[in-house]
Amino acid sequence: MSETIALLNFADLYSGFQAPISEFDCGKKCAPHNPGGKPFCCDTCHAVPTVYHAEWDYLEANTDLWHIWRGDDCADTAADADAERARLQAETPDDMRLVACLGPDQCQRDFRGLTCRQFPFYPYLDSSGEFLGLSYYWEYEYQCWVISNLHVVQSAYREQFIKAFEQLFSHYPEDVNSYQAHSEEMRDKFNKQRRAIPLLHRNGFTYKISTHNERLRRVTVESLAKFGPYKIAAELPFPEETV
Repeated sequence: MSETIALLNFADLYSGFQAPISEFDCGKKCAPHNPGGKPFCCDTCHAVPTVYHAEWDYLEANTDLWHIWRGDDCADTAADADAERARLQAETPDDMRLVACLGPDQCQRDFRGLTCRQFPFYPYLDSSGEFLGLSYYWEYEYQCWVISNLHVVQSAYREQFIKAFEQLFSHYPEDVNSYQAHSEEMRDKFNKQRRAIPLLHRNGFTYKISTHNERLRRVTVESLAKFGPYKIAAELPFPEETV
């Protein structure tokens, strides 16, 4: 572990990133659409959280909420569990580890990991490496209710997200490259689909990013696309009764 990494105080990071995404529990919006009955972000069959080694040291010393992910929660056989564990471990950076929690019913919100707090968002960086704001993990478009309802994202959450990742990047500068590469991957994927990238900009406004030249076009957050069951529900006469 480098000296700079050791200086990051995760208690301070967490205390500055406590704002909820919305005014209500958004997990109750998506959980009915998950056969497992949990919010998708709390279900390791859909998303396995990661924590930094220093973050794990802090959590292990202060809470019983987390344990090392075993990979057998959703596997039909031991061989399947071994294969899934090997796959995800190969994709996990060396400075992070895969974990699982006790579940949403036993959540200790003060000890949620950074990946829990940021989901479904990641820090979007343009090709020059500038941290512009929040975009989302596109592979969850059809599961995550928030992605289809970005208008519910509170300004306090956006501001705390940005400050938290600025703090993180100052201690983990290699993560700038990682998120810049992830942003580039999103541009490539959306370009092939002829889609613009939604961005909750750090300036408080909402934009679509052209994948051809990275130009920003300001839009209303309500105009952004909806997906899957949330798109269908929004088109019904009384959508508030079905989502």
